[in-house]
Amino acid sequence: MQFSQFIQLSAILAGAVYAIPSPLPNTIMLSNGNETVAVEVDGLDTRAIFGRSDTDCKGSYFCTNKQWFKDQCARAKDKLEDTIYTSGGAKSGVCDGWCGLFVKGKGCSATGAELANGYDLIRAGGCQACGSLYAGSCTITIDYVSGC
Repeated sequence: MQFSQFIQLSAILAGAVYAIPSPLPNTIMLSNGNETVAVEVDGLDTRAIFGRSDTDCKGSYFCTNKQWFKDQCARAKDKLEDTIYTSGGAKSGVCDGWCGLFVKGKGCSATGAELANGYDLIRAGGCQACGSLYAGSCTITIDYVSGC
């Protein structure tokens, strides 16, 4: 392949990358300790790109390893109630500041104790900020959210 053909091919491929639509955020309902609020979470499912394991430390683009964010995640965990959280339901988890702890997946639910255990397992798996724990088609996720 000649250099000019390589440049043309590179330009075409670069344009194709920008043609891929950005993922739309998902809106979920989380409790902030005072009320249930609608928050947005990045819609990118990185498992489809990078494969799947029981735990991963992936999060949305805005997820940060800064101490203030990790503190918000710990406070979110402290807001868990003795109730059942349901994905897509009136309450799928809890949040504090910019951090949400919630259950995802079609028809998935988790008790407050299961979400707390999932949080601990994500942390034990080496995730300092955002991360997910997979159980079949259901996921317990710690991630950056907006609107809490």
